Amino acid sequence: MDNTMELRNGFPHIQVLVIVDAQGALSSGNLDNNVYLVDSTKYMGSWNEGSCNLHTVCHNTQQIEWRVVAIDPNSSVDITGFHGTMVDKKVCVPQETGLEGDKYWVATVQTQGNKGRYQYTMNIQFNGGRTMTFDPYIEVK
Repeated sequence: MDNTMELRNGFPHIQVLVIVDAQGALSSGNLDNNVYLVDSTKYMGSWNEGSCNLHTVCHNTQQIEWRVVAIDPNSSVDITGFHGTMVDKKVCVPQETGLEGDKYWVATVQTQGNKGRYQYTMNIQFNGGRTMTFDPYIEVK
């Protein structure tokens, strides 16, 4: 994760790193105990880091970036999309960006000042084939 603290409307960008045990997920058929999320907002109160149920605390107008890596360097994992309440309500609609070899997803929280908890589903694709999902949250303060 980038250690620079870019500011957008007075708030630093949030970096979310998704770490995947691809072999464990493919052999068990799910991501529940095979994905570990951390973010750069520990000072703001995020919780459930190191699990698939990360609650990322953020503010309206704050930018969030999601990146994914596999624990095993011989495995390939990619984020292929987002859906769920966060996207359906247009609170935060991630778009893929970056260059080949450094793709990531980015979105700006847009709640028009409303606060609340919004679940989202992230799609993870393995080795260009099978896709699995899990459901973390953003918490808008």
